[in-house]
Formats: sequence, C-alpha cells, structure tokens
Amino acid sequence: MSEAFGTIRTIPASKTAKTQMKQLIKKGLFKEQRDAWRLGASLGISKGQTKEVKNRETFQNVNSIDPDGIFAAIMLGLYPDMTPEKRINKLVDHAEWGINEIFHQSEVGTLSFEDLAVKIKD
Repeated sequence: MSEAFGTIRTIPASKTAKTQMKQLIKKGLFKEQRDAWRLGASLGISKGQTKEVKNRETFQNVNSIDPDGIFAAIMLGLYPDMTPEKRINKLVDHAEWGINEIFHQSEVGTLSFEDLAVKIKD
C-alpha cells in the first residue's frame, strides 16, 4: 500500500495535538499517544471533518501508526486523485480534528466512546 503515502515515512502532528494526546493519557483514556491519534483520525474520517494546522512537527513513523495499512487503504479509496503528500496531509487534518474533538468532549464531560462509534442500522 506504499502508493497511498509514497516515500513518506513519518506522520506529523501539531504541538496542540501532542499536548492534548498527553493529557488524554494522563486522564487514563488512552495508553499511548498513537492510540489517541488513531481514534482521532478515525473519528475525523468517519465524520468527514478536518482541522488544518500550519505548523506541525514529526510525531510517529507511518508503520507505527498504520502497521496494517488500514489508513493507507482508506485514504487511497477516499482520495484516489491526490498525491501521496496531499493524502497524508489530509489524513493528519482528519486526525487533528478528531483529537481536538475527543479532548474537548473530555474537558466538558461529554466524552462517550460508545457515542463516537458509527452506528450500523439493521
């Protein structure tokens, strides 16, 4: 699935997202930052929401975040005409939105992991 992200080997994150993920871990909501990142990205993708942040720094290796290539497959399916660089940036935009949303809900006391799940109708 290397065509999804090309030669990109690291995924960036904003300082704000890193701080929010660390605070979510301190609250005992996640074991590792990459777990918070994955749920944030999944939430952003499922809701179709993004948050563009200009200043980002290295966060994790692509293989640590997406060892099975699930995000690569999803992003390639959703955005087949994007370049790998734009596709990874879009994924990070989804993650930034999702992390911010999870953090916000945890701050105001409305976070429910059950409510974050996509409901499948019979």
